[in-house]
Amino acid sequence: MNNFRLSNASHVLKPSWYKQQMSGWSKPSYILLIIGWIFLITVGFMGGVNELAITSTVAGVIGFTCTVAITNGKPINGILGFVSALMLIYVASVTGNYSDIIMQGFYIVILDLPIMFSFSWNKKDFKPRKMNRHDAIVTALVFIAFLGMTFGIDTLLHSPQAVLDAIAATIGLTGAVLTLKKFRATYYFWLAQGLMSIALWIQTALHGHAVWVLMFTYILYLLNDLVAFTSSKWFHERKA
Repeated sequence: MNNFRLSNASHVLKPSWYKQQMSGWSKPSYILLIIGWIFLITVGFMGGVNELAITSTVAGVIGFTCTVAITNGKPINGILGFVSALMLIYVASVTGNYSDIIMQGFYIVILDLPIMFSFSWNKKDFKPRKMNRHDAIVTALVFIAFLGMTFGIDTLLHSPQAVLDAIAATIGLTGAVLTLKKFRATYYFWLAQGLMSIALWIQTALHGHAVWVLMFTYILYLLNDLVAFTSSKWFHERKA
C-alpha cells in the first residue's frame, strides 16, 4: 500500500502532469484566473516591496489558483494549497491571527497532503456527494468543536481579531473536511468563509498590518465560488 501511494504521488515531479492539471478547466475559470493573477500582483505591491508584501502576495496568487483548481476538480490543488498554506502561516503569525495558523496547518494535514497522495482525487470520474441528515448533524458537531478550539486559542493568546479570526477559521476548517469528503456543500462553507475572511483581513489592516492583498484574495475566492455554483462539476454534470 505504501509503494502504491508513493507511486501515485510521483506525478508531482513530472512537468507533463502540471500541464495536464491546468488543462480542461471551464472557460469562466480561465478568465477569472488570469484576471485574478494580474489584480493580486498589482494590489500586492502597490504599497511597496517588502518581506510581508512578497509573502502575502505570492501566497494569495497560489491560494487563489488552488481554489480555482478545486472548482475544476483538479488534484493539483493539493500541492498549491500546501505551498500557499506554509506562506500564510508566516503571515498569520506576524499579524496575530492565530486561528488562521491552525486553519492553514489543518489544510496541509487534512486536505493538501491527502489530496496529493489520494488515488480517488486523481480519478477522472470525479463525482461530488450530496449531504444527508446524518452528515449534516456530524458537520454541525464538528463545527462546534472547531469553534471552541479556535476561540479558546485566540482568547488565550490575546489575538487582536479573536472573534473574527476564530469564526473564519472554524468555517474554513469545517469546509476543508467537507472538501476532502467531496461534499458539494463545502462551497456554502467556502462562501461564508470568504465573507468572514474579508472582514478579518480588513480588521487586521486597520490594526496596523496592511496586507490588503489578502482581503482582495478572498474577494476573488467569492467570485470563484460563483463559478463553482454556476458552471463547475461540483454542481453540474458535464457531458463527455
